[in-house]
Amino acid sequence: MRVFRAVLAAFVAALLTTGALSTGATAGSLPERIIDETPPGNKQVSYNAFKLKGSVMEPQLDGTLLPYANQKVKILKKKCGTCKWKTVKKIKTDDAGVFKTRIYAPEKGRWKWRSKVDHSNGFGNTKGKVWTLYFK
Repeated sequence: MRVFRAVLAAFVAALLTTGALSTGATAGSLPERIIDETPPGNKQVSYNAFKLKGSVMEPQLDGTLLPYANQKVKILKKKCGTCKWKTVKKIKTDDAGVFKTRIYAPEKGRWKWRSKVDHSNGFGNTKGKVWTLYFK
């Protein structure tokens, strides 16, 4: 009986070890696209609207960057530090991978903004920088 338990324990340990070591590629290990944005702080176009402009590039294996052309970029907003990100706009990039849109500042309080590109074509989710817009 002891031999059976020892063999069973070794078999279970071997299964657990190989199962833990043989995990496949996950979303966290996928390469990310490159989002380059200019902060909207100085680009006020109306009373409470600011211009956001950025570009999305896909790094290739040979080191070159290709534009993320004619694809969707999400603009996300949240009202506080503990609030969840909400999708406000879905915009498309042009042929050069550039996106442009207006984002708004609240009359009172602060809003945080960010851009995001969802995973596709072997790339993982990519999130841009976070900005806070408010009136002083």
